[in-house]
Amino acid sequence: MNYPFLRKILSLVLISFIFTGCYEDFIVIHSHFKSGKINQDSSQVFFFHSLEVGQPPKGISRFPDGGTQKIIFKNASLYSYNTENQILEKIFDFGNLPFGSWTYNLSLQNNSLIFGVCPLAGWDWRIKHSTKSEVFKILYDRYMGIYKYDFENERLEHFVYDGHCQELSNDENQIIYLKRDSLDVEIWHLMIAENKNQIIKKLETNTAFIPIYWINNDKIAYKANNKLNLFDLETGEISLIDKELIPKQNDISITEIIELTNNISFNDWGFKLDNYWQRSYKEYINDIIHLNGNLNYRRAIIEEVGQNMSSKEIEEIINKIDRYKNSLDGYKQTNYEFFSKETVDLLNDILEPK
Repeated sequence: MNYPFLRKILSLVLISFIFTGCYEDFIVIHSHFKSGKINQDSSQVFFFHSLEVGQPPKGISRFPDGGTQKIIFKNASLYSYNTENQILEKIFDFGNLPFGSWTYNLSLQNNSLIFGVCPLAGWDWRIKHSTKSEVFKILYDRYMGIYKYDFENERLEHFVYDGHCQELSNDENQIIYLKRDSLDVEIWHLMIAENKNQIIKKLETNTAFIPIYWINNDKIAYKANNKLNLFDLETGEISLIDKELIPKQNDISITEIIELTNNISFNDWGFKLDNYWQRSYKEYINDIIHLNGNLNYRRAIIEEVGQNMSSKEIEEIINKIDRYKNSLDGYKQTNYEFFSKETVDLLNDILEPK
């Protein structure tokens, strides 16, 4: 008997057993909102939104730390949402940003918006120390800097200056921003028309982020060592100020943005389920009944197939959910009843207009 040959076959079978089917036969969809601003008459909201879709690991693939999901779709973009006509518009697409912590910077003044993204650790550190340094070099060349968008004439400008926490002046002609330099944080001042960019203040601090504000077109404020400081751009003089002098910010909470955009479909966010996760109608319905994936996945299924379903078909799915619940016992039944309620609500929402 050829034992080496048998050992080779058994090894191949074992490897196939371990690595075949490393991922679940369903997906999870994660939706995240960042850094929202609202204009003066509350008719437009601006914000970053990222969407990540993947297959969770299963079996041995989940060890030792829970495993890494298989990404099938990922996108981060800047959007505007018109609260009067409920129209979502993509302003800028940052594509598939690699895994890791990112800062999303947004500042709004009158008819202009400035924005940008950068790694939390900074572009320089990521390029030098990341295992994906080549990817970060490409992203650096593509996205590093400050973008200025005039949403009345839809004009986009790109200023290639490395920094974060950008703030636009009320006259829309100046930008202040932060830049990390070793253990210090620098405040920089960009005069747009003159394309003049210079450092105006270096601070010794253990954080890369400090609050900075425009008081008027000639003065800014920054917080350092728990004190608010006024900096005169004309004279360079610094003095302490009271926080009541800080202008009211045009921020809007993430909770409010989620409520406003609650009816936006995943298709409108750029993810059409059938393009990335093709399943038969029966398989989709089975995932709904067994609560496979997360609620966002089941919502995407209902968006995909729900409009073509009759009232009778929807009612039958709801009845199957109820029957499946009754087939369970004890904690499993209680748990299923709790987590299935939101899915049933989604089904009832499309049942009502029919």
